[in-house]
Amino acid sequence: MTELDSEPGVTVVIPCRDEAEALPGVLSAIPIGYRVIVVDNGSTDGTAAVARAAGATVVTESKPGYG
Repeated sequence: MTELDSEPGVTVVIPCRDEAEALPGVLSAIPIGYRVIVVDNGSTDGTAAVARAAGATVVTESKPGYG
């Protein structure tokens, strides 16, 4: 069992590429108790750090377009 499948409930998956500026607003709109996974698809603007700081789990997808 991994961190991604350890608890039942709602999981929101957000594919992102260079969305550091928009991500805080999106993440703040997600209801408390939902699990958030941000799939970073090659961002160069700190998207992954912003997502982690907001409590999201971040996974990386290196293949462009497969976030």
